[in-house]
Amino acid sequence: MSSTSSPAGRKYHYESLIKELTCTKCKKYMKPPIYLCIDGHSICGPCFEKSYQCHVCKKEYSQIRPAVLESLANKVLFPCTNKGCPKHATLPQLEQHTPHCQYRIINCFMARVYGECTWEGRAGEWMDHCFAEHKKRVTELPFITVKDKWDAKRTEPVLNYFLLKCYDKVFNVYQIYDKRGGRMMWTVLVNDDQAEKFYFEVDIFLTNMPSKRIIYRRPCKCEKDADFLEHTQNIYIPVENVFSMLDEGECMNFTVRIGEVENLELLETPTESESMILLNSNEVPNENETH
Repeated sequence: MSSTSSPAGRKYHYESLIKELTCTKCKKYMKPPIYLCIDGHSICGPCFEKSYQCHVCKKEYSQIRPAVLESLANKVLFPCTNKGCPKHATLPQLEQHTPHCQYRIINCFMARVYGECTWEGRAGEWMDHCFAEHKKRVTELPFITVKDKWDAKRTEPVLNYFLLKCYDKVFNVYQIYDKRGGRMMWTVLVNDDQAEKFYFEVDIFLTNMPSKRIIYRRPCKCEKDADFLEHTQNIYIPVENVFSMLDEGECMNFTVRIGEVENLELLETPTESESMILLNSNEVPNENETH
């Protein structure tokens, strides 16, 4: 019986193959181009670019590329490097998976905004942690209402961060103060490639003066969008408008709502107002008509 016919044998064969496709210097998986020294030690492209000799035997590199090894690197299903993750995929697929792997170890993002939290754990367990330890900033409703004390001394740009778990998604709400640009920004990210199916509203109000209110609506964006802070579809409000909405305790009251675009009613094209029609019909008489 072949040594690779048993489960243990197949596992050993697979692990040996993965080891051969792992760079001996940086210990990362290798993808073409792969290089060899004259004694056969392999090294990945990025490490090769920073080396002038083999780090193992100190000999020069060969001019021959390992075609078989490169072919295998394009075909083998590599295991995710995050402990406990069952994912196996080709290297291009794994590169897409790893930054969003639910088994990757992260620190609590709330700590970056509000400080104090020291939690560290799997990304997939973070939401449970937030519901247990940050109850005021997470909800399973499609809206959250906030009373936020304005602090002129605060230097961090992210003023608030909230999580809304609704529509079978998790929506990340950011409120950012762009001091240099003189504006307040809100944006909402969701882990969905079709994020535009959802919209968010920011409703700023004064509890004792219902006649003053600011409401903006924009589409949500995918959290994979690296340029989300520069996106033209974010909500931007001049700070003087925001400051005019502070209550007597220098607090800003606002609600952020999440909704599905398909449930929005289409608005009719407005007709010309009656006052404009009257204004346009009252033509100024010329001099000949006055005599």
